[in-house]
Amino acid sequence: MNLSTNKNINGELVDLDQACSITNLGRNTVRNLASSAGAIRKIGRCSRIRKDILLNYIEENCKAE
Repeated sequence: MNLSTNKNINGELVDLDQACSITNLGRNTVRNLASSAGAIRKIGRCSRIRKDILLNYIEENCKAE
C-alpha cells in the first residue's frame, strides 16, 4: 500500500486523523459532524474532509451553553 507522507494540515482537504487533531475531537464525533455538514469528499477509495466547511459547521451548530 502506498501511504502518503504529506501530512500538511494547512490544506483545504484533510484526512480523518488530521481533522481530529485540528478540532481536538474523537474520530466518531468528527466523522458524524463532517457527514452532517456535508464536508466529506470521496477521492477514489479515500475520504477527505473539507476543513473550512467542518469548522464553520461546528461554529454555527455546536454552541457552548
